[in-house]
Amino acid sequence: MKKIIYVIIFIIGVIGVNAQQTPEYTQYMLNNFGLNPAACGLSNNKYEAMVGIRQQWMGMQNNPSTNFFTFNSYLGKKRSFKRGFHAVGGSWESDKQGIIFQSDNFYLSYAYHVRMTRYYYMSFGLAAGARRYTFSMIDPSDPVMTGKNIWIYPDFIPGIKFYNAKWTFDLSVRQLYKNTVQQGSDMIGSPTQLPPSAYFSASRKWWARSYLLVIQSFHVKYTYSSLPTFEYNMLAYLNKNFAIGITYRNLDAICGIVQFRFDKLVIGFAYDYTIAPYRFGIANSQEVMMGISPSPWSDSQSIRQGRIAECPTFQY
Repeated sequence: MKKIIYVIIFIIGVIGVNAQQTPEYTQYMLNNFGLNPAACGLSNNKYEAMVGIRQQWMGMQNNPSTNFFTFNSYLGKKRSFKRGFHAVGGSWESDKQGIIFQSDNFYLSYAYHVRMTRYYYMSFGLAAGARRYTFSMIDPSDPVMTGKNIWIYPDFIPGIKFYNAKWTFDLSVRQLYKNTVQQGSDMIGSPTQLPPSAYFSASRKWWARSYLLVIQSFHVKYTYSSLPTFEYNMLAYLNKNFAIGITYRNLDAICGIVQFRFDKLVIGFAYDYTIAPYRFGIANSQEVMMGISPSPWSDSQSIRQGRIAECPTFQY
């Protein structure tokens, strides 16, 4: 286990130097497949789907907002963790800044899950698609800045996941293909590249009581324009239908999370209270997610007894 952790940290250090800002989520474990294509097909259900919206810096004019939809499923009637199995999925993500800037991302994903040892498993995933950037601004005093510009670029997101009944380790890289952005024939300013952004997360779940499941997770995101972002998250699940949690994002925000479950349907709310120095000029953020996602209680007895359950992880 220590060797695996060291290898992951080394990879992050190599690829994280050239990262750039990309969308982030407070409920990143609930939207695990949206960040890592290697999580494709891990749902207890045959199908898993999730939709969400994040409003950042509410009250600010042209504030950023993110919308997404994901869907994934394993292939075949049943999965076999002993022999390995395949999974496919798709996703759409839209990142807006008012009416000025918008990015729409479309991906198709594939993942393969294989058993490494008696208790540990690994999956490899790849999302391939395109990113569509739209920049629109009307400035009568500057005809060069007036108009609408659209760029479309290919994009690939590789991912890897280690997991067992209690632990998960996720690593994925966005903007792997270093596209060069320029304003067509006008060539205003110098062309710029979209360098990779790396995501790493580790989580552990343990049963504090027969009715209380606690999950702790640590999330790292490398960006090009600022220092790496570190997040610590803890969620407590009570009696199958309710969860409450808190997240600390270093030097940025303290977040509260509430989730409700109705059988296979889950609804999650998150509110970010900004603690950064700019909090007086920028309001707080909120996030809502809803979808069909596996319940952590379906294999609770197997997990507590230390056996590998049919679904050794669930995406929270």
